[in-house]
Amino acid sequence: MADASKIADYKEAIEKMKEAAQLEINRTEPVKNIEDLSLDDVTEDALIEQFFEMGEELGVDTRQGSIYWDACMGSIIRTAMFFDQLASVNEIISLQTCTGDVLDEKLEERGLTRNPAEATPAIYKVIFVGEVPEIDSVMSCDDYLFTLQDRDGEYVIVSDDVGTELNDLIPGTEVIPELDVDGLISATLGELLIPAIDVEDDDSARERLINKISGPDENGNKSQIRTWCESVDGVGAARIMPLWNGPNTVAGVIVGKNGLVPTSGVVEAVQTYLDPGCTGMGEGVANLGQFFTAIAVEAVTIDISVSVLKKEDSTYSGIQTNFKELLKKYFQQLALEDYARGMAVRYVRIGAILEGMDEVIDYDKLTLNGKPANVTFTMLQIPVLGEVAVDGNIQ
Repeated sequence: MADASKIADYKEAIEKMKEAAQLEINRTEPVKNIEDLSLDDVTEDALIEQFFEMGEELGVDTRQGSIYWDACMGSIIRTAMFFDQLASVNEIISLQTCTGDVLDEKLEERGLTRNPAEATPAIYKVIFVGEVPEIDSVMSCDDYLFTLQDRDGEYVIVSDDVGTELNDLIPGTEVIPELDVDGLISATLGELLIPAIDVEDDDSARERLINKISGPDENGNKSQIRTWCESVDGVGAARIMPLWNGPNTVAGVIVGKNGLVPTSGVVEAVQTYLDPGCTGMGEGVANLGQFFTAIAVEAVTIDISVSVLKKEDSTYSGIQTNFKELLKKYFQQLALEDYARGMAVRYVRIGAILEGMDEVIDYDKLTLNGKPANVTFTMLQIPVLGEVAVDGNIQ
């Protein structure tokens, strides 16, 4: 009987061992390996978690000061630091996240450059009464330095500095020569002839590069024509109109950099690059038989007026300045969008901008071009900010 009892015990133990082995085989969550993780997942915390899991499976002492702890912890720290540095390198060299010089190199590999590659100066007309200073004279306006030039018989001043902040000078502002000029009665700032342009930002340059590599640009299709247009210096966006004037015709509605109306020189440069003289002779990059016409986008000026209840430590002039900057960004975003149908400057969006300003408690009597309503525009137009009036006559 004793032997029979032992045999039964052995059989029961064997069955339990089989069940345990089967459970191990059926495990649905195996221990994670580093090769199964992304770079961002290999952190010190993740490695320490695996350290405890492995220690539990091995049945060893995982407490601080144990042999297992001392043997593993140094490697864990060094491995975590290595993967952190590796993730940083990957972010620098990845096409989706690279910036600065690395992005410039990737653009160059595909025959592209930033558009523009360098920031440009602003050029204003200048109006003289009396004697005119010598060409190349240094002049100042609103704390900025300019150089006087004669362009096609018209006096202009070219900024020494570059960047879009130079586009905000007010016509009529006094222009002062660095050296006294006998007989000069007055010099005042005229209209902005050529706006200053900032260097193309990383996001815009990266988008063009990705389109070049994997986009649908081929065989002179709509996407490629847009890419060709936007590769010309001074072009911020292009809206393409196929068959706009009959078979084999295509028009590019050109928006200038920073969402402004382009200069005639920029439009001419686009025309020359794609199809000189709109002949369809294939003398530009456009296909043979493809008649391309570059068209400058038209401006829809929008004047905005509003009454606000301000915070005690704020000023109406300060609110007006900040409000204008936010509006310019909103208008620029709309101008650079690609759309085939009409768009609108949204009344509620302007209200949301006001509500988001820290200096404003409440607002009333908001109007766009004198009406509390949206202002619409077509694909041939862009919104351009006009007068912005902010007062405290809130009801």
